Amino acid sequence: MKSLLLQGDTIKGLILLGGFGTRLRPFTLTTPKSLLPVACVPLVYYQFELLSKYGINDVVLAINPHCRKYRELFSMAKSLGIKLYLSCEKKPMGTAGAIKNAKKFLQDGPFFVFNGDILTDCNLTEMFHFHKNCGADISIAGVKVENPNHFGVMIFDQNNRIHNFIEKPQQPVSNIINAGIYIIQPDVLDEIPAGRETSIEKETFPQLIEKGRHVSVYLHSGYWMDVGTIENYRKANFDAVDGKMKIEYRKDHCTVSSAKNVQCEGKLKAADSVMFGKNVIIRGTVIIGDNCYIGNGSVLQDVILFKDVFIRQNCVIENSIVGNSVIIEENCEVKNIAIGDKCHLCPHTRTIES
Repeated sequence: MKSLLLQGDTIKGLILLGGFGTRLRPFTLTTPKSLLPVACVPLVYYQFELLSKYGINDVVLAINPHCRKYRELFSMAKSLGIKLYLSCEKKPMGTAGAIKNAKKFLQDGPFFVFNGDILTDCNLTEMFHFHKNCGADISIAGVKVENPNHFGVMIFDQNNRIHNFIEKPQQPVSNIINAGIYIIQPDVLDEIPAGRETSIEKETFPQLIEKGRHVSVYLHSGYWMDVGTIENYRKANFDAVDGKMKIEYRKDHCTVSSAKNVQCEGKLKAADSVMFGKNVIIRGTVIIGDNCYIGNGSVLQDVILFKDVFIRQNCVIENSIVGNSVIIEENCEVKNIAIGDKCHLCPHTRTIES
């Protein structure tokens, strides 16, 4: 793919995947956050596709010691023309520590860094031009949010130069938050201490500003989602089905089902291997992964099913996420719940409404 970045520049990308995804439990107890499906496609695939779109074909994954599952990503990256490198931490290093740990891959020039739990259609060409033109040591993508109380906000001047960060302000003086996308000059790596856990947001950025280093904010106005919570993960799946991201994932990963015997009153995204019994009803937005079976007379509304889910007849599943290899026996009523992998719900299991 021809690079959409500045000619003559070789740009690498680093994706931070070392977190344990505690806010996405129970699913991250068995699957790394970046491998959780978003509309049947692993979350990290969307980041691969974005980087590939902009000609960033050398990508480093900063991962934690439990790194064996990430090896399956090599074929996925190869299909997009991306060459992967693994930077495996021996212990948790934090965001800045993970970047420092990957230093040997990143010394050739400025590089992109992505938090591993974001979905975005950020224009990397525009961001890179902004970074070069303003002569920044670090450029941080910023997005506007309605309620910044749960984020760190950035205070910057009319030239987009950042002067301060305020973490989770009760009375926000800005609604521009850190979007978790950075461009970093390689000499900045020397400012990060080696061998210890370090936060780039809470330590490195403020320290660089105190030293007078140039840290700027690039304002992104397109799609952005922090997928780090169950609620946002659910919304990201539905946004992907609705086409709110300007990213085209490969159609062979998941197709819109035209299954017989299904009364579809909403939007259905189902893998080809899904089997339906008779008189199944689909309402709202429903996403179904590989090798699932939905029994006779069952009703699914605003539901995400992972792989290998078996639902027997006359079940009602609403506003829920169901993990891999789950069995739901007949006549169950499941509402407003996240079910982890390999659970088995006995017949007539139901939600008790308060």
